Amino acid sequence: MWSRLIPLGLVVLLVQAPEPSPGLTAELARHQGVWRGVSFRRDGKETPEAIVRTITRTVDDDRVVWRRDGKSFSGSTIILDPAADPRTIDVLADGGPGRDKTVRGLYKLEGDELTICTADPDEPRPTAFRADAGDRWTLMVFKREKPDAKP
Repeated sequence: MWSRLIPLGLVVLLVQAPEPSPGLTAELARHQGVWRGVSFRRDGKETPEAIVRTITRTVDDDRVVWRRDGKSFSGSTIILDPAADPRTIDVLADGGPGRDKTVRGLYKLEGDELTICTADPDEPRPTAFRADAGDRWTLMVFKREKPDAKP
């Protein structure tokens, strides 16, 4: 009898994925839309503003598409933990050298400004919002674009 019930139980467990918590769903909703780069700092070095302003990050559900001058150059999935203090984000690249690696980071979302600090792939999560020389961290600031905004 048990041998018949166990496979049925496994099928039910595999089919029934857990629902995200209402808090996570609400937090993910706050990330939706197009975000334009304001500043990028990597390991103590600033990226020129002329380059940063050409970069957008478009969030649709848990999917992110990165574009430069309107051309897609990367895609990823994000995993947020709004209950952590500070809040955390994990980024899973769709392809390229970062595929199958986790980029761990922190984020803060204040109104229409999003700040993300990430470590290199598969490295420990940053402990602060900075990207000083030797940290091997990247600090990015984005502003949410209005639906009718032009770059």
